[in-house]
Amino acid sequence: MRIGLVNLITKTADLQADGSVLSARLNVSDDSQLNIVEMARRLNARGHDVTVFVSDAYRPQRPTRTDVRIEYLPTRLSRLFPPSLAPLTPSLPRRLREERLDVVQSGEVFQPGTVLTWPAARRARMFVWQELDVLMRGPAGWGQKSFYSTLGRGIARHCEAIIPRSLSARRHLVEHGIPEEKMAPVVHSGVDTMIYRPMNKSEARSRFGIEEDRNVILSVGRLHHNKGMDRLVGAMRRIRATDPDALLIIKGVGPEEGNLRRMVADGRLEENVWVMTDFLDRQDMAMLYNCADVLAVASRIDLFPFTAIEAISCGVPIATAFGRGLRSDIVEKGAGMMLRQGQDDMARDLLELLDDPVRLEIMGRNARELALRDFDHESMADRLVEIYGGEA
Repeated sequence: MRIGLVNLITKTADLQADGSVLSARLNVSDDSQLNIVEMARRLNARGHDVTVFVSDAYRPQRPTRTDVRIEYLPTRLSRLFPPSLAPLTPSLPRRLREERLDVVQSGEVFQPGTVLTWPAARRARMFVWQELDVLMRGPAGWGQKSFYSTLGRGIARHCEAIIPRSLSARRHLVEHGIPEEKMAPVVHSGVDTMIYRPMNKSEARSRFGIEEDRNVILSVGRLHHNKGMDRLVGAMRRIRATDPDALLIIKGVGPEEGNLRRMVADGRLEENVWVMTDFLDRQDMAMLYNCADVLAVASRIDLFPFTAIEAISCGVPIATAFGRGLRSDIVEKGAGMMLRQGQDDMARDLLELLDDPVRLEIMGRNARELALRDFDHESMADRLVEIYGGEA
């Protein structure tokens, strides 16, 4: 099959301290390991001819070589359509028609790229791969809700199917009027389970200078207020009182770094909280996950953190105060637990989990099995081809 993957946004924008999409930075250093490129690579390996269409706002800063054909489309009217949220690429319909594709897959029902794909895909089978599982805040959310009840339903009627990336995304669309019969089975974002895999914990901890007998909580993501890592630092003050050797590792970069370091210093938590901002490649990141007893997610606002997928692939369970897809697709599958919201309650929940090695072991085993079954790149590609109506 000739397949076009319309994925105009290839990474979550790096929000600055003001949280505005207008000031967000779109720093893409390398496109060879993007999730959509990995998807295309797997589909190519199954004998299909794949082109990925991306907004040129996401063109890498440095040219990179990849075995996948990527076409960067000119992005227009950036003031009206911020590329970090909804890039407008008027040349997309023409390029899709010229490619004479059998299958076109767009990302998100509520996106200009999907609206532009719709009339251009008359000769192709059209699919939408949906991650968004909540109404956006403010006027954008009002527009999104109105869109679902009008153009969204038209797009759904024309589509062969909408492919939700989580049970939460499926529920969100059905609740807002997208016909249930148009919903395909869930196909999650994939991870390379050969790189992100369980390793020897002692060796992993030795790599980062962590004592073997410490309870280790890991939190990975952009250092931004939305990610709630300050809540974890606050919880560590309570955790230390019960477990003086407990360690929280915060890994990431972003505008919240200074505030987090001040909180650590003010609470005299230097021995219990490490803020790591240095670059780690995928192999070292996998080793860092393997240092942890649990991955903690305390986001105030989020979608489906990819770090949770990487963690479960390493056999590390998650403990999350953020629900939606993490609750429906990981916690309720036995690979994690929900945390209560307040810092005191969060601390008590984490202490209870860390004090139960049998429960952690069961969750970790469930996590790895879940990753292999539902989040592996290879199984993702097989499921997509089956939904497209082709042969894997």
